[in-house]
Amino acid sequence: MAEPPPLQALMKSINFYGRFAPSFTRIGYVARGLPFKPVRADYAGQTWLVTGATGGLGRATVLRAVAKGARVLAVGRNVAALEQLKSDTARMRGAVVPVVCDLSSMKAVAALPDRPDMADIRLDVLVNNVGLLMREFGQTAEGFEISYATNLLGHYVLTEALQARGMLKPRSAIINVVSGGLYNMPLNTRALNAPEKYFNGFAAYSTHKRAQIGLGEHWREAWKDLGVRTYAVHPGWADTDGVKTSLPKFRKVLASVLRNSDEGCDTIDWVAATRPPEVTDQIWFDRKARTAHAYPHTVNPRTTPADIVAYLAKDRVAVLGLG
Repeated sequence: MAEPPPLQALMKSINFYGRFAPSFTRIGYVARGLPFKPVRADYAGQTWLVTGATGGLGRATVLRAVAKGARVLAVGRNVAALEQLKSDTARMRGAVVPVVCDLSSMKAVAALPDRPDMADIRLDVLVNNVGLLMREFGQTAEGFEISYATNLLGHYVLTEALQARGMLKPRSAIINVVSGGLYNMPLNTRALNAPEKYFNGFAAYSTHKRAQIGLGEHWREAWKDLGVRTYAVHPGWADTDGVKTSLPKFRKVLASVLRNSDEGCDTIDWVAATRPPEVTDQIWFDRKARTAHAYPHTVNPRTTPADIVAYLAKDRVAVLGLG
């Protein structure tokens, strides 16, 4: 995907950040009074699975859930970080079960439900949190662009596998963690798994996050008889390790007002606790359903959620041989 001219790109960035910074940063979090309205919930007896659990929003989500009594399967590839997370939660009401997995490998992700450490698991909450913004093109051993595999295809493969094995409880919640970056891109397939020649990391990330909304809407319809609820949650702009490495200039400018990870996961916690009515083509941000469209070009795309699912299903078949 071609880069826009420098001046056009600059003006677009100024417009975007100027428009959303007051809401997406800690300024908006405080202005809405959320620090003074803690999420009150009791997750005792619940089982959660959180991907990307070793840092940032994933770790913060695990800490909140375990503090309120949940047993959390914390999935990530950093063994030391998972063990540290288990140690840090040892005296909390709930418990952490470390699950080591490379979430960019579809074979590893698809095998998760059949592993011994997942035996007899039935989930109350699934948080598809793991994600990354790639500044440079990279490819997995299975031939997928790394961020596509991590941000979207892996979410699809894991969630479908869990449901197929009956591991999602009736009335469970699937929470897809999205980003304000999705406002820049309409639903499309061309930037999902772009080859190196056309790769743009920002466009890819935005496209993956937009596609998570469509994927959630597909699951909502496909599994409505199970009562499974799906939500797309925007955490605002939080000062995570991913932001530090992928968006250093952004962080340099906004570091003083970025949310911390606990503030970023607030609406994940709130959605899990309250299970609000599902919404179509909207995202949950700071405990309210809000439009998924900031610009006219994203409102009526040619691509549909069914197109996204067909694209993902094709790639799942290619690597796993699953129909």
